[in-house]
Amino acid sequence: MKAYSGGKIVLPDTVKAGLDILVDNGKIVSLVPQGSVHTPEILPLNGAYIAPGFIDIHCHGGGGAEFIDGTPEAYKTACAIHAKHGTRVIFPTVSATDYATMVKALEAAEQAKDACDCILGGVHLEGPYLSPAMTGGQAGEYVKKPLREEYTALTERFGGVIARWTYAPEEDDGRFLETIVSHGIIPSTGHSAAEYPCLQAAFRAGNRLVTHLYSCTSTVTRHRGFRSLGIVETAFLLDEMDVEIIADGKHLPPELVQMIVKIKGTAHVCMVTDALRPAGIAKEGTVYADAAVPFIVEDGVAKLCDRSAFAGSIATADVLLKTAVAAGFPVAQAVAMLTSTPARVMGLSTLGKIEPGFDAAFTVFDENLNVLDIR
Repeated sequence: MKAYSGGKIVLPDTVKAGLDILVDNGKIVSLVPQGSVHTPEILPLNGAYIAPGFIDIHCHGGGGAEFIDGTPEAYKTACAIHAKHGTRVIFPTVSATDYATMVKALEAAEQAKDACDCILGGVHLEGPYLSPAMTGGQAGEYVKKPLREEYTALTERFGGVIARWTYAPEEDDGRFLETIVSHGIIPSTGHSAAEYPCLQAAFRAGNRLVTHLYSCTSTVTRHRGFRSLGIVETAFLLDEMDVEIIADGKHLPPELVQMIVKIKGTAHVCMVTDALRPAGIAKEGTVYADAAVPFIVEDGVAKLCDRSAFAGSIATADVLLKTAVAAGFPVAQAVAMLTSTPARVMGLSTLGKIEPGFDAAFTVFDENLNVLDIR
């Protein structure tokens, strides 16, 4: 038994001081008045915040590596840099690519599962079944309609490894969604030009998550004068639709983040990094010419080399926290979008909260929201 003592405990809706967190065998046993229980091991927090471990459900890499590299070493490198910045659970994300590369990345996830500094929550395949009109930073040559032989083989071989799959519902005849749902894989709408009727049908069939809202997601369109809702408006209309946002302070202005949370509530918003290879080590002006879609690090974000759009972020989880707090959210509300909400969305029943019976996976940070190495 050990106790985390003298910290400010971040709960889903508030921050509490004056309590110790008792932990035994990796589980939270109880929260008790500070100093009321004597244990052999006390970890003093000296007034720092202690929160549930941050959960990043959309991350491509960091520290110079990406999960699509398909090696256990790449997984270890990327996880190490994100763990240093507060991520305790990560969903390695693989962008649109060919079948062989997907297999290699999924095999590497199996091999690296117990050797990374973060808990691997399962792989997130972001593509290749996306809209050609909404590729963004994805490699367009790999984007295609769902290929039944391909996704069937992947789900049968890696059904326990793939946690989530982003696709464009308008490119699916319904069989892809049915297949992945039957294998327990969470479907997500992204890189899509879908309109309300299509999205409503997908929602009823189990697709209740939107990948990086406002980034490669459709909005209101007109057909002979008649308007149709896009992904953005549908996400707002359907109360139970969950959304993720790239809260790196670059992809979305603070006012837009405020609006999204005002409409959806923190219980339906997950903050994600969508981090690429440079995360944690980025240097301004560096060009990644060998990437599947070349990009440049500029103004604190990864841009396509023609500067027409962003390619992804270079953020770590602590950046998301600081961005949300700077946008006016209380610490507890910001932390919820990094912990309890993504835990619920991804079905992590023992993570995301500081409560008895939950895993003792914590992120500790100081008054300036800088992560401290106390685990």
